[in-house]
Amino acid sequence: MVLLFFSAFLIFINWSVWIYAVSVDKIIDASFGYFIMPILSVLFGYIFFKEKLNKKRILSIVLVLISIVFLILINFKNLPWVGLVVGISWSFYNLVRKKIKIDTDIGLLIESLYILPFAILAFYLIFQNNLNDFTFSDPLLMMLIFLAGPMTLIPLLLYVKGVELSSLGAAGMIFYITPSLQFILGYFYFGEEFSFIKFLSFILIWIGVIIYLKDLYESN
Repeated sequence: MVLLFFSAFLIFINWSVWIYAVSVDKIIDASFGYFIMPILSVLFGYIFFKEKLNKKRILSIVLVLISIVFLILINFKNLPWVGLVVGISWSFYNLVRKKIKIDTDIGLLIESLYILPFAILAFYLIFQNNLNDFTFSDPLLMMLIFLAGPMTLIPLLLYVKGVELSSLGAAGMIFYITPSLQFILGYFYFGEEFSFIKFLSFILIWIGVIIYLKDLYESN
């Protein structure tokens, strides 16, 4: 129960900072955190769970690190604290959940109950400041806000189950699908800039991911 309290706190921090990033147009900064997370997961897997690293996996990690350095040097004038908080909180959440021996759905239920008081307080402050958008005057927006719940919980449930069934490093590398799709969404839907350096970074990242996953498949 104590570990679940800490995991609930970590996922609460992760969700809060991500929602903040979306609301202030810092999606690129926040998605940067999800580029950091898999590397930390591989490192935590090596340190805490004695997961092995061979030459191919080390090469894949180096390629991803090079791409991250490119993204930092070219796209960010200052250290992106939003991305760092998102990436570090999510990495430690994976580590804590990996150590908890409990059914995935029960664990998420307990985490949600821990977070519930903070959510109620947030709802109260929103209502008191006349910022409530969940009203019958805008049913479409109500539906979108309502759908945000299962669209967050269902992927989290599946991801945590995947972390429990696989190594921490492998789960982290597969997770690169998320920031890659976020960049694609930002470019095609939100019209954000997609420079040549970003394109090169993507190539390096996916080469590293393919090398890691290919080695993972061959070792099994």
